Parts: sequence; structure tokens; C-alpha cells
Amino acid sequence: MTFSISIDTLTLIVSGILLLMALVTPLLSPHFRRLRHDAPQSAIDLPRVTVLLVSNGDHVALDEHLPIYLTQDYAPGYDVVVVSEKADAETDNVLKRYANNERLYSTFVPESSRYMSKNKLAITLGVKAAKNDWIVLTDPRCKPMGSDWLSSLSQSLADHDSIVLGYVNYSEESKPYHRFEQMHTALYLLRAAQRGEAYRTNCPLVAFKKKDFMENNGFLEHLRYSIGEYDFLVNKYGKLGDSEVAISPQTWLTEDPIHEKTWQNRQVYYEETKKHLEGGMGVRTLFLTDQMMLHLNYILEFAAMAFAGLTSRWVLLGVALLSLVITCLLRTLNGKRAMKEMGVSIPSWKVVPYEVSMLWRNMMTRLRYEYADKNDFISHKV
Repeated sequence: MTFSISIDTLTLIVSGILLLMALVTPLLSPHFRRLRHDAPQSAIDLPRVTVLLVSNGDHVALDEHLPIYLTQDYAPGYDVVVVSEKADAETDNVLKRYANNERLYSTFVPESSRYMSKNKLAITLGVKAAKNDWIVLTDPRCKPMGSDWLSSLSQSLADHDSIVLGYVNYSEESKPYHRFEQMHTALYLLRAAQRGEAYRTNCPLVAFKKKDFMENNGFLEHLRYSIGEYDFLVNKYGKLGDSEVAISPQTWLTEDPIHEKTWQNRQVYYEETKKHLEGGMGVRTLFLTDQMMLHLNYILEFAAMAFAGLTSRWVLLGVALLSLVITCLLRTLNGKRAMKEMGVSIPSWKVVPYEVSMLWRNMMTRLRYEYADKNDFISHKV
């Protein structure tokens, strides 16, 4: 077989397009766009804070993590409010062991409470019990990294802010894709909040003001939906003033591993929640644009390889292979940098397959939602 090197006009045009796409499309990614790191407040301006933990039967996690919440080094002062179901004996036993701690206050969701989201009711009860205006809401399954967590987080709280979003990563024992997807989605949502366009959050760490919550009827419009309390909170109260993001590593929380089924349910539940959220067009459009350009680039590269092989355009085949290498290299480097900044330790070679699979996983989630019983997403049947 004789190989000939020929460069015609078509080869030049297609090669130029391939190389341009290989260089440009990796820039269309949340891994390339950086979050803004603002200067912290002076320590003398930090407010008193209430940390609100809503227990959903996670008594083991509460027992493990509550001591860290109760021993924060925070000079202005703070308290911790834990809300659980009254019939949860295991959680009650955990709380009794810490009953002598002056910072701890606990309250319960009445057994008779029906026809509304118990999580949203629990948050409402916790807010009413809070002694301070600034409330930091999180989950007992999330663990602070040290005793300076609250002090670092509170440096993002300012009088003119209405809501502050934090970052929560899954622990290293979690599935690598869970950790990657959590970071990938968070980068879109945190950047939107930094632009003053707080839409929702996929991280169970939100600070807001008791006054705003009480004066604007809490979750009143969304009590019938059994899920989405963090999303509804950010979506509603982020519009009352400026939104801020606490992004320094000292402010992060680490969430315990979750089962694959639980993770899938979270994705499916969001398909219902987003129908009741305002805004978000910018975030969703940006994600779809990034995914469209990502897949278009790969399709063009593989199509060019096939075409070049069939027509014996060996220069074009070489350029297509080079473009694929450049694409994968740049995307891997961008992903590696983003993972380092966001505390995600998974092998760099997984960045490309995880990015490609994300759109298809989302389509499967949408399919699961379409076939799900929609009554599962509300607290009572109407």
C-alpha cells in the first residue's frame, strides 16, 4: 500500500477548524472559570451566629460530628440548635449526652405534623429557636475540618448580604464520580451567586438571616414539596439583597458517603424542584453550551479521523489525532487544577470520561423522573 502526502484545500480548512476547536472548547468549562476570592472581614465585625442542624435519623453522624460544632473557636459567640423528630429515640440519646453544653439547644418536630415537608418544618422550628440573626444551616452528616471553621465562614457574613453559600465536598470514601459531579455543579452555582444571581445550591451549607426568613414567611409557598429546602431557601432569599460565597478551604464541610441510590434520588428530586424555582436560565444555558461544545468537538475529531482514513488524507488524520490529544490534555489540566482548588482527589485521567458522561447521566436522570410517581415529590396527596 502506497502512502501519499497531499494537502488540499479541504484538508487545510478542516485541520484549521479542528485545531481551533481543540484550543477553544476546553475554555468553555467550569474548570477553567475561576471563582472570585474576596478579602475577608475584620474579626471585630463578625456577628454572633446560630448553627442549625436538622437531623433526619442520622444519629451516628450527629454523635460523631456534634462535638466539632460545639467546640468552635469563635470569639463573638454562637449556639447550636439541633432539630429532630420527637419519636427518634437514638437521636434523643445522643442529645442527652451533650445536654450540659451551654451552647446546645434542641427542639423536636411534633409527631402530629403532617401534610407538609418535615425538613422545612424542622428548619422553621430551628429558625424560631435561634438566638441570633445570622443562621448557618447544614446537615449533621457534614463535618467541619477544624475548630476555626465557623470563624472562617463568618468572615463572609456582612450586614448587606442576604444569603451566603458555602461549599461541601463528599469525603474521600465516596464514589469518585459523586465527588466530581458535586464539584462540577457547585462551580456553576457558586459563580452565579458571586455574580449576584443566586439560583440554588447543591451543597448543604447556607447562611441566612432570621429576620429575612420570618418576615417573608419562610417556606410558606413550598411546604407541600417534600424536598429542595436548600434550593428554595437560596432561590427565595438570595433575591432580597447581595449574595456571597464562602470559598476558602477553612470554610468547607465534608459530607459522609452516600449510597448510589440516594445520590440518584437527589438528582431525580431536583428535576421536580427546578420547576418551582425562579430564574436559573443563565446557569442552565451555560451548562448546556459547555456540554454542546464539548461533544461537538469530539464528534468533529472522530468524524475527521474516519473521513481521513477513508479518503487517504493522512495529514488530516494526523491533525485530527493531534487535536484529540490537545483537547484531552487541556481538559485534563483544567480539571486537575479545579480539583486541586476544590479539594477533590481523584485520578486526573477520569476528568475526560466523567465530563463526557455527565450529559448522558443527566438524560438518564430525566428519564427516571419521567417514569417516577410524581406523588413522591409532595408531602401529601391532593
